[in-house]
Amino acid sequence: MSESLKSAVRAAVLRLLDPLVRWLMKAGIGVGDLLPLIKLAYVRAARDEARASGRDLRRPNASRISVVTGLPRREVANILASESVEPVGHERDRAQRADRVLSGWWNDPDFQDRLGEPAPLPLRGAKRSFAALVERYSGERWRVATMLEELLWVKAIRRLPDGRLKALSRSYATVRWNPQGVIAFGEQLAEHCSTLLHNLEHPSASRFVYRALNARVNPEYLPILLRDVSQQADGFARSVDNMLHWPRYTLTAEAGDLTAPSLGLAVYLFEALPLDESVATEGVEEPPPAPPARLSRRARRAHPSNGGELKR
Repeated sequence: MSESLKSAVRAAVLRLLDPLVRWLMKAGIGVGDLLPLIKLAYVRAARDEARASGRDLRRPNASRISVVTGLPRREVANILASESVEPVGHERDRAQRADRVLSGWWNDPDFQDRLGEPAPLPLRGAKRSFAALVERYSGERWRVATMLEELLWVKAIRRLPDGRLKALSRSYATVRWNPQGVIAFGEQLAEHCSTLLHNLEHPSASRFVYRALNARVNPEYLPILLRDVSQQADGFARSVDNMLHWPRYTLTAEAGDLTAPSLGLAVYLFEALPLDESVATEGVEEPPPAPPARLSRRARRAHPSNGGELKR
């Protein structure tokens, strides 16, 4: 890799770390807490790369990972032996199951009303019930009580006065300061970075990415744009969500959907604040300041704005 490309990578990493580090500091995660996670991520990446290339299929090679990552072999071996490669695996699985249940509620006609909206469901019942929904989309009937408690707790659903359950959200976890929201933050950031990395590595088979940006928005119209763009994006995202969950495109639990690939679309609206003056002008040669008006005519002609030479 050329030095110019390495420099660009370092600049991109620093730009990526800016919001991430702010998030970590708000969560009380310091540098000392972050470094072990970085080492763990390097070991995971090297291990997965070796498996993808057909090497180390049975057992990760600590020596090879040490060479690739620059970590001492003993430290690599300790990380591999700690069995903490996926510390939130259970949380991720729970979130995925809950998202499948909610998605089925919003998209499966068997659980919708006449207008195509999620129908209020009784807790128990053979067909049109919350229990039947959980069994169809999580694959485990015994999880009904657990799923109910989870979805009520994150306010993705609510209980109506007559005891039926009403869907409020299409997603189990939105980004907010609770365990589910924090995991969702990591999942969404990982999905976005994974797509961009795929496009870097496979430009001939790139995945869809589109970025629309106006870098000079008139602040007077910012609230209007935020409202209109959000409404249009919401309609588009809902139509894609419906298409992705057509029954013909979806495996049932009996067909092994728990190991099937995932396909999704993420749409987000961002507002970038103006860059700091030091960052915005970095690498840009500024013109010399205009000569002060109180200088003599001869001194003004010799000022750097005139080339630094006395002009006759």
